[in-house]
Amino acid sequence: MNTLFRRLPSTIILALVAMPVVMSGQTAERSRTQGLKETNQFVKASETTSQAITNGKTELQKTLTAYNTLVTQPSKDMKGDYKKLLKSSDSMNAKVADAKQKIEAMQKTGDTYFSGRAEAIKTIQDPALQSQAQARLTANQQEFAGVLESLRDAGGAFEPLRKQMADQITFLGSDLTPSGMTSLKPQAEKLNTQGAEVFSKTDQALAKGNAYFQGLRTQS
Repeated sequence: MNTLFRRLPSTIILALVAMPVVMSGQTAERSRTQGLKETNQFVKASETTSQAITNGKTELQKTLTAYNTLVTQPSKDMKGDYKKLLKSSDSMNAKVADAKQKIEAMQKTGDTYFSGRAEAIKTIQDPALQSQAQARLTANQQEFAGVLESLRDAGGAFEPLRKQMADQITFLGSDLTPSGMTSLKPQAEKLNTQGAEVFSKTDQALAKGNAYFQGLRTQS
């Protein structure tokens, strides 16, 4: 190997010797911008999650409206309205499931973001500045934990409402008659009350999340 190395032209040898330095410089350059990338990914994950939760809420509302059209209002076309309810229900199921997945994905992105900040803080030489950075990190983590809990509560509230509607849709499919509609009036009233509570909780959670992530956004 040494013999082969001595036979190489001097220009090639110099290039080989310099290569690790260049590569090391490139790695250092990436590390200096890694925090920016992780912050951007975290913010994008929040936007995706907020949209997924909004979509879940919208589809729940649409399905509840279709349900009310059939049950709480005199339907002139029960079969047609029931088919519309089924179609809306399918979309609702998909959107509610997607919202849950997006919330969990956002948490993982958040873990990466906070871990990156923690690693960067370790390299700060000034003890006072390092302590200040650590205090801000801890506060930000606690605030995000509150945001995540609110979003999870909202997403978690989707499922009981979805199940209630699914059960009543199944009931309607087995007894799609005027008397069947009338028999569901008490459950329909409870379902609408439950829906109003879920939608209000969702709006509050989204507002809290948007306020938090607005503080992480930077001007491009």
